[in-house]
Amino acid sequence: MPKLSEGSRQRRRESIAAAAMRCFARQGVTSTSMADIIREAGSSAGSVYSHFTSKAELLRFAASMALSELVATVSDELPAERTPASVLAHLLRSRSDKAHAQTLLQIWADVPRDAEIEEIARDSVIEFRALVRSALLPWCQAPARARTRNPDTAADEISDAVVTAVQGFVVRVSIDRDLDSELVASRLVAFFEKV
Repeated sequence: MPKLSEGSRQRRRESIAAAAMRCFARQGVTSTSMADIIREAGSSAGSVYSHFTSKAELLRFAASMALSELVATVSDELPAERTPASVLAHLLRSRSDKAHAQTLLQIWADVPRDAEIEEIARDSVIEFRALVRSALLPWCQAPARARTRNPDTAADEISDAVVTAVQGFVVRVSIDRDLDSELVASRLVAFFEKV
């Protein structure tokens, strides 16, 4: 078998992880077997195991990938006017995919049982919050707002609220099959417009 370049190896790992995340979203982490993932990836067992020695290792990689995607949404095409409402609207648009939301929820559910996933999740949330805070800080520093409220404190408070709203939205999208996610997103954004 020819040796893969590092780039090809990384793309293959990401492809296998994406297959695993689809399985996790459909069946849950504990109900998904390596055989399910191998079948979903359209690969051989030898190929998958040459990239990941266990389901736990694959889960950690998939978690890291999924949470990195969440963090990346903060810097992807943020609106020019970065108000709390516009930043939240941007983030909610990218989180309304039910399969992706279910995968994130499955990952978060494994945090208490897996120290490595806990670390990955914690670091991702810290980075996500820092990016949201930095996107909102200029808005908080506007003279009219800065006179009534310390900009750093305001940015901390609002970024915590935005991150928590996104996490709550992901949970709602995951567990409520009849949810009109666009309606709920518009209600959240309307609430944040009052900030």
